[in-house]
Amino acid sequence: MKTVKKPKTIALIIVILICLLYLKGNSTYTSYESEVTGNVESDIADWKIKVNDTLITTETEQVINIDSISWESNHTRDGKASPGASGTIEITIDPTSTGVAFDYELTVIDQTVDPTKILVVNEIDSDVGKLDKIDNTYHGSMSLNDIKSGKKEKLTMYVKWEEHGQDTVVIPEEETQTTDFIEMSFKVVQKK
Repeated sequence: MKTVKKPKTIALIIVILICLLYLKGNSTYTSYESEVTGNVESDIADWKIKVNDTLITTETEQVINIDSISWESNHTRDGKASPGASGTIEITIDPTSTGVAFDYELTVIDQTVDPTKILVVNEIDSDVGKLDKIDNTYHGSMSLNDIKSGKKEKLTMYVKWEEHGQDTVVIPEEETQTTDFIEMSFKVVQKK
Protein backbone atom coordinates (compact mmCIF):
# COMPACT_ATOMS: atom_id res chain seq x y z
CA MET A 1 0.00 0.00 0.00
CA LYS A 2 1.11 3.33 -0.88
CA THR A 3 0.91 6.19 1.59
CA VAL A 4 0.19 9.64 0.42
CA LYS A 5 2.53 12.35 1.70
CA LYS A 6 0.52 15.24 0.40
CA PRO A 7 -0.37 16.78 3.76
CA LYS A 8 3.31 17.08 4.71
CA THR A 9 4.15 18.63 1.39
CA ILE A 10 1.22 21.01 1.64
CA ALA A 11 2.21 21.90 5.21
CA LEU A 12 5.80 22.55 4.11
CA ILE A 13 4.66 24.77 1.25
CA ILE A 14 2.37 26.68 3.63
CA VAL A 15 5.23 27.24 6.11
CA ILE A 16 7.52 28.50 3.33
CA LEU A 17 4.78 30.82 2.03
CA ILE A 18 4.17 32.18 5.54
CA CYS A 19 7.91 32.83 5.98
CA LEU A 20 8.12 34.60 2.62
CA LEU A 21 5.01 36.64 3.36
CA TYR A 22 6.40 37.57 6.78
CA LEU A 23 9.74 38.69 5.33
CA LYS A 24 8.05 40.53 2.48
CA GLY A 25 5.55 42.23 4.79
CA ASN A 26 8.14 43.05 7.41
CA SER A 27 10.46 44.77 4.96
CA THR A 28 7.67 46.53 3.11
CA TYR A 29 5.81 47.94 6.05
CA THR A 30 8.66 48.72 8.41
CA SER A 31 9.42 52.39 8.88
CA TYR A 32 12.22 54.03 10.72
CA GLU A 33 12.08 57.30 12.52
CA SER A 34 15.04 59.10 13.90
CA GLU A 35 14.78 62.27 15.84
CA VAL A 36 17.84 64.15 16.94
CA THR A 37 17.44 66.98 19.36
CA GLY A 38 20.18 68.75 21.15
CA ASN A 39 21.61 72.04 22.12
CA VAL A 40 25.17 72.65 21.04
CA GLU A 41 26.85 75.52 22.80
CA SER A 42 30.41 76.51 22.27
CA ASP A 43 32.29 79.29 23.97
CA ILE A 44 34.12 81.68 21.69
CA ALA A 45 37.63 82.53 22.80
CA ASP A 46 38.19 86.05 24.08
CA TRP A 47 40.33 88.31 21.93
CA LYS A 48 41.40 91.21 24.11
CA ILE A 49 44.93 92.43 23.57
CA LYS A 50 46.20 95.72 24.92
CA VAL A 51 49.24 97.61 23.70
CA ASN A 52 50.36 100.25 26.22
CA ASP A 53 46.97 99.96 27.97
CA THR A 54 44.99 100.57 24.76
CA LEU A 55 42.68 97.78 23.58
CA ILE A 56 43.53 97.00 19.95
CA THR A 57 40.36 95.21 18.84
CA THR A 58 39.85 97.97 16.30
CA GLU A 59 42.22 100.24 14.45
CA THR A 60 43.42 102.83 16.93
CA GLU A 61 46.17 105.39 16.98
CA GLN A 62 48.58 106.27 19.76
CA VAL A 63 50.85 109.25 19.52
CA ILE A 64 54.51 109.02 20.46
CA ASN A 65 55.88 112.42 21.39
CA ILE A 66 58.91 113.72 23.27
CA ASP A 67 57.32 112.85 26.61
CA SER A 68 56.76 109.18 25.72
CA ILE A 69 60.46 108.62 24.95
CA SER A 70 62.95 108.04 27.76
CA TRP A 71 65.87 110.15 26.58
CA GLU A 72 69.44 109.25 27.57
CA SER A 73 71.24 112.48 26.93
CA ASN A 74 73.92 114.17 29.01
CA HIS A 75 73.86 117.38 26.98
CA THR A 76 70.14 118.22 27.29
CA ARG A 77 68.00 119.10 30.29
CA ASP A 78 65.81 116.37 31.79
CA GLY A 79 62.51 116.06 29.96
CA LYS A 80 63.94 117.73 26.84
CA ALA A 81 65.31 116.29 23.62
CA SER A 82 67.70 117.50 20.99
CA PRO A 83 69.40 116.20 17.86
CA GLY A 84 72.08 113.65 18.69
CA ALA A 85 70.11 112.26 21.67
CA SER A 86 69.31 108.60 22.12
CA GLY A 87 66.41 107.10 24.00
CA THR A 88 64.04 104.20 24.43
CA ILE A 89 60.37 103.65 23.76
CA GLU A 90 58.63 100.99 25.86
CA ILE A 91 55.79 98.96 24.38
CA THR A 92 53.87 96.55 26.62
CA ILE A 93 51.78 93.80 25.03
CA ASP A 94 49.12 92.62 27.48
CA PRO A 95 46.92 89.73 26.28
CA THR A 96 44.62 90.26 29.34
CA SER A 97 41.92 87.60 28.96
CA THR A 98 42.80 86.43 25.45
CA GLY A 99 41.99 82.75 24.95
CA VAL A 100 44.19 82.01 21.92
CA ALA A 101 47.87 82.03 21.06
CA PHE A 102 48.84 84.67 18.54
CA ASP A 103 51.61 86.02 16.34
CA TYR A 104 52.26 89.71 16.01
CA GLU A 105 54.24 92.01 13.79
CA LEU A 106 55.49 95.49 14.51
CA THR A 107 56.34 97.54 11.43
CA VAL A 108 58.46 100.62 12.02
CA ILE A 109 58.74 103.60 9.71
CA ASP A 110 61.70 105.70 10.81
CA GLN A 111 64.12 108.08 9.13
CA THR A 112 65.81 105.23 7.24
CA VAL A 113 62.50 104.44 5.53
CA ASP A 114 60.93 107.91 5.34
CA PRO A 115 63.15 111.01 5.44
CA THR A 116 60.38 113.10 7.04
CA LYS A 117 60.72 111.12 10.31
CA ILE A 118 63.13 112.35 12.98
CA LEU A 119 64.13 109.13 14.76
CA VAL A 120 66.14 106.11 13.66
CA VAL A 121 65.42 102.73 15.28
CA ASN A 122 68.67 100.93 16.08
CA GLU A 123 67.18 97.82 17.67
CA ILE A 124 64.06 96.35 19.30
CA ASP A 125 64.40 93.90 22.19
CA SER A 126 61.81 91.71 23.85
CA ASP A 127 61.95 90.59 27.47
CA VAL A 128 60.61 87.14 26.51
CA GLY A 129 62.77 86.23 23.55
CA LYS A 130 64.36 87.27 20.32
CA LEU A 131 62.22 88.90 17.67
CA ASP A 132 62.59 87.93 14.02
CA LYS A 133 63.32 90.92 11.78
CA ILE A 134 62.60 91.25 8.07
CA ASP A 135 63.37 94.70 6.67
CA ASN A 136 61.68 97.12 9.07
CA THR A 137 59.16 94.59 10.47
CA TYR A 138 59.68 92.68 13.73
CA HIS A 139 57.84 89.39 14.33
CA GLY A 140 57.04 87.78 17.68
CA SER A 141 54.47 85.47 19.24
CA MET A 142 52.79 84.63 22.52
CA SER A 143 51.91 81.05 23.40
CA LEU A 144 48.72 80.00 25.15
CA ASN A 145 50.79 78.88 28.17
CA ASP A 146 52.30 82.38 28.45
CA ILE A 147 48.86 83.94 28.20
CA LYS A 148 47.36 81.59 30.81
CA SER A 149 50.20 82.36 33.22
CA GLY A 150 49.49 86.10 32.90
CA LYS A 151 52.69 87.10 31.12
CA LYS A 152 52.97 90.48 29.48
CA GLU A 153 55.61 91.09 26.86
CA LYS A 154 57.67 94.24 27.05
CA LEU A 155 59.37 95.53 23.90
CA THR A 156 62.14 98.10 24.19
CA MET A 157 62.82 100.17 21.11
CA TYR A 158 66.23 101.88 21.01
CA VAL A 159 65.98 105.10 19.01
CA LYS A 160 68.30 107.94 18.06
CA TRP A 161 67.65 111.45 16.85
CA GLU A 162 70.27 111.61 14.12
CA GLU A 163 72.04 114.93 13.80
CA HIS A 164 72.08 116.16 10.21
CA GLY A 165 72.90 119.80 10.83
CA GLN A 166 69.30 120.90 10.33
CA ASP A 167 67.21 122.75 12.87
CA THR A 168 63.95 121.04 13.70
CA VAL A 169 61.42 122.86 15.83
CA VAL A 170 59.19 120.59 17.90
CA ILE A 171 56.83 122.10 20.45
CA PRO A 172 55.29 119.31 22.61
CA GLU A 173 52.47 121.55 23.88
CA GLU A 174 51.10 121.98 20.36
CA GLU A 175 48.44 119.47 19.39
CA THR A 176 49.52 119.33 15.77
CA GLN A 177 53.14 118.53 15.17
CA THR A 178 54.85 119.61 11.98
CA THR A 179 57.37 116.78 12.30
CA ASP A 180 56.77 113.08 12.88
CA PHE A 181 59.16 111.27 15.19
CA ILE A 182 58.37 107.76 14.06
CA GLU A 183 55.46 105.67 12.80
CA MET A 184 54.57 102.14 13.90
CA SER A 185 51.97 99.61 12.85
CA PHE A 186 51.10 96.73 15.19
CA LYS A 187 49.16 93.73 13.82
CA VAL A 188 48.04 90.55 15.58
CA VAL A 189 46.98 87.26 13.97
CA GLN A 190 45.73 84.13 15.73
CA LYS A 191 48.13 81.18 15.46
CA LYS A 192 46.94 78.41 13.17
